[in-house]
Amino acid sequence: MDEEGTVSSDSTMRRRKPLGWKAMPYILANETLERLASFGLTSNFMVYMVREYHMDQVQAAALINTWSALTNFAPIIGAFISDSCTGKFVTIVFGSISELLVKHFLMFFIFNS
Repeated sequence: MDEEGTVSSDSTMRRRKPLGWKAMPYILANETLERLASFGLTSNFMVYMVREYHMDQVQAAALINTWSALTNFAPIIGAFISDSCTGKFVTIVFGSISELLVKHFLMFFIFNS
């Protein structure tokens, strides 16, 4: 009997093991390596924009900071959309396709003008 006076079956009384902790090392390793790659990309991106595109350092820094802010804020927007509207798989597909399109847009239209 439980606190409310109802009898529950033996199967509902068994405790389940938390399954999320098995994946935690992989998530931490992924986030660590992602940050490492992002910091390495940022410093190389500055040198590349100044040398190849002949941008001022102020313009290049502003562009890099804007890019960094958008990429760090995007998961919050994605989590909100996923939780409130679409679900995680549709959000992942939409995010992947939009990231691909934005990167190609920036590569071909903005930097080649």
